[in-house]
Amino acid sequence: MKKIYTLLYFFIFTCFLNAQIIVIDPGHGYGTSTSDNPDGRTATEIETALAVGLKTRTLIQNNCSALTVYMTRTTNVNGWTSVTQRAQMANNWNADRLLSVHCNAGGGTGTETFYCTYDDTNTTPDINFSKKIQADMVTNGSFNNRRCVEDNSFLSYHLGVLRYSSATGCLNEIGFVDNTTDATKLNSNTWRDKFALSYFNSLKSDLNISCTTTPSPGNFTLTATPECVNNSSRINLTWTTSAYASSYDIYRNGSLYASDITGTSFLNTYVTNGTTYTYYIKAKNSTGSTNNSNGTLTRTASCAPSSFTLTTAATCSGGASAINLTWTTSSNATSYDIYRNGNLYASDVTGNSFLNTYLINAGSTYTYYMKAKNSSGTLNNSNGTKSVTAISCSRTNNELNDLVKTNEISIYPNPAIDEIILEINNLFNKEVYVKIFDITGKQLKYYEITSKEEMFKHAFNITELNSGVYFMNISINNEEVTKKFIKN
Repeated sequence: MKKIYTLLYFFIFTCFLNAQIIVIDPGHGYGTSTSDNPDGRTATEIETALAVGLKTRTLIQNNCSALTVYMTRTTNVNGWTSVTQRAQMANNWNADRLLSVHCNAGGGTGTETFYCTYDDTNTTPDINFSKKIQADMVTNGSFNNRRCVEDNSFLSYHLGVLRYSSATGCLNEIGFVDNTTDATKLNSNTWRDKFALSYFNSLKSDLNISCTTTPSPGNFTLTATPECVNNSSRINLTWTTSAYASSYDIYRNGSLYASDITGTSFLNTYVTNGTTYTYYIKAKNSTGSTNNSNGTLTRTASCAPSSFTLTTAATCSGGASAINLTWTTSSNATSYDIYRNGNLYASDVTGNSFLNTYLINAGSTYTYYMKAKNSSGTLNNSNGTKSVTAISCSRTNNELNDLVKTNEISIYPNPAIDEIILEINNLFNKEVYVKIFDITGKQLKYYEITSKEEMFKHAFNITELNSGVYFMNISINNEEVTKKFIKN
């Protein structure tokens, strides 16, 4: 038994000895708050260095059991530590590689890497490690290749975090915070993923180890849009691409709803109009899953008509008083109901206007409101009930009598079954306008006819009308006559 314990201890100890230790040093950091900035660095540098460092650590931890990784800071606030302390931390951890992550400034563009050979008896590992970090960042970050040099030869001083560290190390300035193109990359989560992956691959190559290279899915954002198509509700889900994701799972109302979606959109048609739903999405691959970065979205399926506004105006129709109603379009509406003086007056009106001529008396006030409707519901016009007073448009009795006497207007047969005939005498070469209304005042038909003979005679097909009372409005030379007829 002692032999077994001895062998087991030796195996564990051997594995520990073989593990390579990586120290990632995100440069600078804030003091006790973001306004406490001991080194006077920009938020872009402080926060980019940490974000890339944490992403690199995650890649190592998720994919490389042969590597142990430490970080000199893991927070931005309360993250500042002196360069000598950082070097000492790496020494305490017996670091094999030290990677110090920074961003540049001062009017330039591109990436550069420094190494330190002060007191080194073997400078080759530092030089090779630095060259690998630099070359990979140039390629993977699409950056200008500025330089890879020994620190003192260019800066005229040694970088403390490198000078006082015993590990093979380098300091990489990813890009310039004061260059627009560089800064856009530095603040991009997608590019930060690429920088971290570049560091990860550089470390693997420099240490000559094999690890899986599939990182966890990156953050992404979800958009959920209620839609109404052919009077059917649906919610359209679209999202940005998650870096390294192989598929997506959709959660509705907290439960898995659809899995292994490979695109970046999903049309949720199985919804109930007026019902509220919540959605979030997880990107996933073999290493894990990540919720969409903008959280759970709440949306209500809706195909009901949208708000619209009604306008009313007193006008004349020929010589008769009339009220003209116009309204804006209500999206999703299939028709409109008109209410006059609080009662339904005309239903299933299509279009965006209605001329109310029936029983309109000059000087009288009428109120109107409307409802847009479809199979999903109704919605009142958003500007409420409108009041309007009819204006005087009437002709004198003599004028009306002259029209009737001169033109001898008549309609027959009355009652009628299939057609009704309009006959007018002494009407050569005049325009005749004919409207047929039902008893509610809703206009059903409209005709424009030119008389070519002295005797005007025209038959109107009324087979499609239901049995009941109707009115025929005849307008000639801006004068009107209305006659009642019955359809059997």
